[in-house]
Amino acid sequence: MEIFSNGRVVSLDEVLQNKEWRQNYQETIETKYPNKVVLGIKLNIPGPIKTNASLKKVFELGWNKIINSLKDKKLEIFFFNLFLDKITGPEGVVVVSGDIIPVKKEMITFESNFLLGRLFDIDVMSKTDKNYQLSRTQLGFEARKCLICEQDAKICAKTQKHTLAEIYREIEKLIEKYMKQDIKNVKIKTVDAALAALLYEVTVNPKPGLVDPISNGSHLDMDVFTFIDSSQALRPYFSAAYDLAVNFKEKDLTQLFNELRKLGMIAEKDMYAATNGINTHKGAIFSLGIFLTAVAYLKKQQNYSIMALQQTIKKMLSELLEDDFKSINMKNNGELTAGEQQFLKYKTRGIRGEAVDGYPVVFNYGLSYLKASTGSLNQRLLDTFMYIAEHTSDSNLIKRAHSVAILTEMKNFTAHYFKLGGSKTKEGIEYLYKLDKLFIERNLSLGGSADLLILTIFVAKIEGVI
Repeated sequence: MEIFSNGRVVSLDEVLQNKEWRQNYQETIETKYPNKVVLGIKLNIPGPIKTNASLKKVFELGWNKIINSLKDKKLEIFFFNLFLDKITGPEGVVVVSGDIIPVKKEMITFESNFLLGRLFDIDVMSKTDKNYQLSRTQLGFEARKCLICEQDAKICAKTQKHTLAEIYREIEKLIEKYMKQDIKNVKIKTVDAALAALLYEVTVNPKPGLVDPISNGSHLDMDVFTFIDSSQALRPYFSAAYDLAVNFKEKDLTQLFNELRKLGMIAEKDMYAATNGINTHKGAIFSLGIFLTAVAYLKKQQNYSIMALQQTIKKMLSELLEDDFKSINMKNNGELTAGEQQFLKYKTRGIRGEAVDGYPVVFNYGLSYLKASTGSLNQRLLDTFMYIAEHTSDSNLIKRAHSVAILTEMKNFTAHYFKLGGSKTKEGIEYLYKLDKLFIERNLSLGGSADLLILTIFVAKIEGVI
């Protein structure tokens, strides 16, 4: 990692001019907010290279950490301003409530405990508080240490004990260490989100015809414990899928999907081993594996967004229908999957069509509905599930009903449920229990909708919606 190999060289005059501007600007902010605490935040980078893409990224990481720590301390933020594109380096100012000493201590703790905190220089100011000039040592902290030798940083700077090249190397090592640690943490959070999505889905209740903690639905061969065992067995698959995306070097994302399918075949064997041959999560292995891999790929590129996620999924699956259905007419009826049979009989594309289109039910219906929902988590997820079921051509439901007409019937079920007030009313919940009995009598199940709920929960976890 050679962070300082690019970036504009800044002259001493430019540094001094910006220092004068900063002092004037901060004084203006202090005057505007005389009874508040003002934080001036910038990077502490020696030498003529003060900014580039990597250093901006470091500043943004630290800035977000600082803002979150202020919020955690219940400090009200009255004003903030960012100057990310200054040639002398990114900087910003924040105005908060509270006394200056606790805020100073919080910022010193940030500089000491956050791995990249030693690259930051934070001035904590107040127009009226007499404790403005208190130093680190006066507040009970050690003096700021040198990056290289751990001695007093002021002494090393004054005596020029270390060369600029040595300091640059140490900064680069520190940033590289953080980035590796951050990649590992992102992987853990992403894999955990996938596992949580599986467990949340089976926990939500009551779901008509599906397994949950209070009913096996139309599935006599499985219960909630079967799903828990199956979910746990899939953690290695999610981890391997994440690694696959991070290490993928090609431009053709259909190749990434083809490699993922190989991992999926192994995951299916692990699932069957954990469940004694019961298919609990075959659909989720396919779809959730795609979502997780796409998230990992984008996180590696530092290009993650909801829009980018959907576009990446589309690119991964652009050849799916052509590849999977090209020999469909050559198969015997006994060799056809339920989705293939429905494609031939009803021209419905099932989960493959949903996938190729970029899972519009998840992004256009499930996720937006969940974001806007209120109530307990079970209520929010239950209503989201029924909303998904209303907008899904559930191939599992069609298979069990032996007729595509069930989709119209399902829309009537969901419309009546929401008319009763959904999960927040006694009538709505009682109606779901009636539907569960009806589904059991008719051997119906909303397995496809359940898989789409899993995907919705996963993205919601990544986005911080739940």
